[in-house]
Amino acid sequence: MTVLIIGTPDSGKSEKAEEIALSLSQGKKKYYIATMIPYGEEGKERVKKHLRLRDGKGFVTIEKPLDVHELTDEISDLSQSTCLLECMSNLIGNEMHREGAVDLSELPGLISESVTNLAQDCGDLVIVTNRFPMDAPDYDEDTRDYVRLVDAVNNDLKIKVDRIYELAGGEWKISENI
Repeated sequence: MTVLIIGTPDSGKSEKAEEIALSLSQGKKKYYIATMIPYGEEGKERVKKHLRLRDGKGFVTIEKPLDVHELTDEISDLSQSTCLLECMSNLIGNEMHREGAVDLSELPGLISESVTNLAQDCGDLVIVTNRFPMDAPDYDEDTRDYVRLVDAVNNDLKIKVDRIYELAGGEWKISENI
């Protein structure tokens, strides 16, 4: 099962994702795939917050800020495990700004394919992602590109996952791809 969790920043996505991952794991090993590169104090505090949220839940944390598909060769028991990928927004930003990054027009497909390859090798994969306003007036060009990229990857993943939880109007809306 591959599940996509979509919401705005600080909306409770992580808590919902952990709840779903725990329900799917049922005795299986649980991996938390952390994509954030913590910059500055704010970044370090976000990492601490997420560590507190997962404390005692049995997740093995793997730091993987780029190329998440490589985990299929790095973790031997992935197919018998439940993985939580937190967060696509960080992964997308990391891939967008990496040295030697590919053209922005190619990036959504490459990122989506990387995550889809990971999903195929996981027993279950829960993916957390953000939704941002598309055209806020204070966006600079780099931020506009980033928001468009996140939206494109989210839309591509929406058609490839089994279930989507999307926070809208304060309620979780659930849809299935059958």
